Amino acid sequence: MDRGTLQEDVYIPVAVDAERDIEDIPMVRATYFVVRTDAPMAFWELELPTLTSLHGVGAIGLAGVVYGALRGSGSAGIDLFTSSGDVAAIFALESEGLPLSVDLEDVWIPRSWIMAAFSGEESTDKGDPQLARGEVFRVALPVFQQAYRYTAGDLDIVDLLGTAAASQVHHSPEETDALHAWSVEQIEITRQAFPSKTVKLRYREESSA
Repeated sequence: MDRGTLQEDVYIPVAVDAERDIEDIPMVRATYFVVRTDAPMAFWELELPTLTSLHGVGAIGLAGVVYGALRGSGSAGIDLFTSSGDVAAIFALESEGLPLSVDLEDVWIPRSWIMAAFSGEESTDKGDPQLARGEVFRVALPVFQQAYRYTAGDLDIVDLLGTAAASQVHHSPEETDALHAWSVEQIEITRQAFPSKTVKLRYREESSA
């Protein structure tokens, strides 16, 4: 994915988790990283002008969607995840003494949006590229918000499919490789911690939106 595209808008990285037909529509369940806190803090940096301009308004708990690699406060722009260390840096936030937790959340996205992002890439013998679990895509914030609302039950499938998603979803092979490398490292860490056990990956049961 072209990094210049990321500078034009906020694109949320999501990873393919499962596929399922919902209301006869092929859908993809994708995961994304969320950083949460339930503890009050004195200062927050919010990209919400209406809220930040109101004195005397504080936040007890917040949830933030991770949309760029954590390069430090001095970094300019948004960075792609290019290594397993970039993924590990998200979870490292939990050990920095702050009241933060890192979670994975799900969002349902029309499969047609995902497959459109594969346009022009290498196809299989059946004509379509192979959509694998863990494949990473970048979804433009307005489109992600619609998928989020649908998943939360605040938007119906008709309105979701009516969203102008053309060119708003991009395949991110570099980030796919980074996430895969991190997953392999986590399996190896678990294997070393329990050498007498056979490490198996457990897949979550699918649930409807």
